[in-house]
Amino acid sequence: MTNYLAFDQKTKNLIHSRITFVAKQLGFQKEDVLKHFGHLNKDKLKISEPTHLERFIDHTNLHSHATSKDIKHLCGEAIDFNFYSVCVNSSRVPEAVDNLRGTDVKIASVVGFFLGATSTSAKVNETEFAINSGATEIDMVINVGKLKDLDYKYVLNDIKSIVDCGASVKVILETALLDEIEIIDASILSVLADAHFVKTSTGFSTGGAKSEDIRLMKLVVGEEREVKASGGIRDFNSAAEMIKNGATRIGASKGVQIVDQERNPELRKPKIVEKKPKEQKKTETKQETKDEYDMKDILYMLGFGATGGFIAGHILTKWKK
Repeated sequence: MTNYLAFDQKTKNLIHSRITFVAKQLGFQKEDVLKHFGHLNKDKLKISEPTHLERFIDHTNLHSHATSKDIKHLCGEAIDFNFYSVCVNSSRVPEAVDNLRGTDVKIASVVGFFLGATSTSAKVNETEFAINSGATEIDMVINVGKLKDLDYKYVLNDIKSIVDCGASVKVILETALLDEIEIIDASILSVLADAHFVKTSTGFSTGGAKSEDIRLMKLVVGEEREVKASGGIRDFNSAAEMIKNGATRIGASKGVQIVDQERNPELRKPKIVEKKPKEQKKTETKQETKDEYDMKDILYMLGFGATGGFIAGHILTKWKK
C-alpha cells in the first residue's frame, strides 16, 4: 500500500515565496534554487507506511551522564530489536563500534550538540573524529541564532561544511525555537547544502517533534530527502503519527517500548493510575484562632511584646490539651 502526503495550495505558495526570499538573501538566482525543488510541481508526495517500526528507529542515548555500561546496554537493545541505528555523543562512537561489531546496526553521532552555537570549524573537527571512529551518520545542530539573524550564508556554509565530510547528514533545526517561516527557510537551506535529512529536535530544548512540523518539513524537502522526528516520542501511536506525516526515521530513547507496543496492541492502552485519597489535616476552629489572637494582643498591650506571643502560644497549647 502506497501512502501519500497531499500539498495544499496555501503551503505550496508559502514555500515558493520563501524560496524567493532565501535566494535573494544568498545572492542566488531564483531559477537556480528552484531546480532543487521540482517536487513542488506535484500534488502529493509518497510517504512511508508505519509498519516494522524497528527499521525506523535511531535508538538514542545522548545524556551527558551516560556511562560505558549505558552505551553497551543501548547497543544490546539495538541488536536484539534490529533497530536501524544507535545515536550517541561523538566521544561514545568508539565504544558503540566495539559493541556493534559484526552487526548491521549503524552508528550515528551528534555534532555541535545540543546548542549548535559552536564554530563551524569545531563542528567539522567533531564530525571528522566521529567518522574516523566509525560513525556513518551525523546529526548536526544548526546555529539557530544565525538563522534568526537571517545570516543565511553562514547557516548554508555551516551545514555544507559537515556534508562535505562525507557521511549522511541529518540537520537538526530545533523546531521548538522556530516559527513556520523559519522552519521552511532552514529546510530550504538544508536542501541547498545537499543534506540527506532534516530533523526536528535535539530533545533537550523547550519542545520536541510535532506532526505538523514533520508535514511542513517533508513538503519542503520532497521525496529525494528524508525527515527525522525526534524529541518526546515515547509510544507507538506518536511514532506512527510522525511517519504518517512524512517521517522516515524516529529518534527515540524509548525504542523498545515503541516496538513492543507495535507488536502487542494491548500495550498501547493508557495505564489507569488510581488516585489515593488525600489525608485530611486537622485545622483549628475559627474561635480557637480568634482566642489566640486576642490573648496575644492583650499580652502585647501589657508590655510583653514578642515574648507575649511565645507565652500566649504556650498557654494555648496547654489549654487545648
